[in-house]
Amino acid sequence: MKTATLIAFCLLIAVSAPAATLKLPAAPEIDLEIDRGDPEVPYPLSAGLLLSNEVRSAVFVVKTSPFDRIKYPIGDYTVDLFSRNMPQVFGNVVEVDSVKAAEVDVVIEIAIVRFEAVIPHPASNPYTATMVYKITVKDTDGETLLVQTVTGDGQTSKGMMSGFKAKQLAGESAARAMADAGRQALEALAEAPELAEINNA
Repeated sequence: MKTATLIAFCLLIAVSAPAATLKLPAAPEIDLEIDRGDPEVPYPLSAGLLLSNEVRSAVFVVKTSPFDRIKYPIGDYTVDLFSRNMPQVFGNVVEVDSVKAAEVDVVIEIAIVRFEAVIPHPASNPYTATMVYKITVKDTDGETLLVQTVTGDGQTSKGMMSGFKAKQLAGESAARAMADAGRQALEALAEAPELAEINNA
């Protein structure tokens, strides 16, 4: 009876154990492959960066075993990534809560369309991840000027069989996917004729 009770207690702990949240690398300063002369980039425009509460709180959960899960804090990373790098495209960037409340030239809204992460089996294979962002540019009247969807991929060169290092590799692949998608989004904004027209108006 004591043995059965102990087994049941251990199973309860395993089932109710919280998912481990990955510690992602810091969002990098992205090296953009753009011509900064024509049009002039960063644009001498004021941009409102709109990141909804849904985006900010986004967490992706992967079940790695019957009793273990990993949480990817993709919302936190997305906020850090675009807050750090949007000033490469616009001369002044402020975070805003809505389109019409912003005293800026344009509003850039970032949405997470899809995120996927693969924990390899066997674990010695590369860890992979994919992020899809939707970038919507609006004027302060709410009129849509530009919509762009970008897909970023991230992969580690190899996997690891155990524990802490495996979680680190999972986090690295996710960060690479988000940084890749972020780079594409920023380059698309920097080369958008719609924004060049506003700048020249």
